[in-house]
Amino acid sequence: MSQEPKKSGGSTEEPIWASVFLLAFGCALLLFLIAIEHQNWFELKPATGTAEAMTYASSDRGHRS
Repeated sequence: MSQEPKKSGGSTEEPIWASVFLLAFGCALLLFLIAIEHQNWFELKPATGTAEAMTYASSDRGHRS
């Protein structure tokens, strides 16, 4: 006579979405911490030499007195 294991009402395994959520939260936190260390990544810079020249000309550095 073999006995079948008893099935309990509640599952001891966590749902897969909980693991995915925890992994996503950890990745988002890691990306946030990396981003706040590198603020210069979010500076807007001219894309071309012409745009850079126009930016330089319009700033105070470009005016001669």
